[in-house]
Amino acid sequence: MTILGSAVFAVLLSVTVYIMVCGCTGRTASFFGYSVLKVVSGSMEPSIHEGDYIYIKKTDTDSLKAGDIISFYSQDERIKGEINTHRISEVLSDGTFVTKGDANKTEDSVMVQKDSIIGRYCGKLRFFRWLGSFASSKKLLMLLVIIPTLCMAVYEVKTIAEIKIYSSREEALKAAEEEKERLMQEAVEKEVQRLKMQENEKKEANSDESRKDNEG
Repeated sequence: MTILGSAVFAVLLSVTVYIMVCGCTGRTASFFGYSVLKVVSGSMEPSIHEGDYIYIKKTDTDSLKAGDIISFYSQDERIKGEINTHRISEVLSDGTFVTKGDANKTEDSVMVQKDSIIGRYCGKLRFFRWLGSFASSKKLLMLLVIIPTLCMAVYEVKTIAEIKIYSSREEALKAAEEEKERLMQEAVEKEVQRLKMQENEKKEANSDESRKDNEG
């Protein structure tokens, strides 16, 4: 895996963990004007289901109109401060909004103030619903801790293996070079011995010829 590929994978994994943790703890995950949150009730059925992960965009509240779906911090005493996602049924003259869940029979009793709006609903992130469908929140959080830990462990093992392979290769090259030098040294020594033997044989031949000349 290249450095760029590893960096992209790490970023995607971090974003996934961040979104899932926020979803499990009832918070929004925010990125560059967008927020992702997990729907915890069926009040917007069948448009939005309980357990869906939706993304919403921060928007100019003056542009909102009846029919838009918005996410906001509820001021209803029963769920005050919790995030609610409902459809605007009416925009009042004072700038507040009347909202209603598609599955609810009546409109919300408390009007939505502009400063409590998080953003306008844009769509669903089906991947995160699928990811969260096979495990409980606790198991999922454990999994999201185990996955990066395993990835780091695999990366470390891979790095160590590459270092060992590189070291073994270097050692093999060094051994081969040493063997080559040894063989060259042996070849030189043999050649020197051969030349010495030829020189001695030549000297002996000359000595024999001189002795024969003297006897003659």
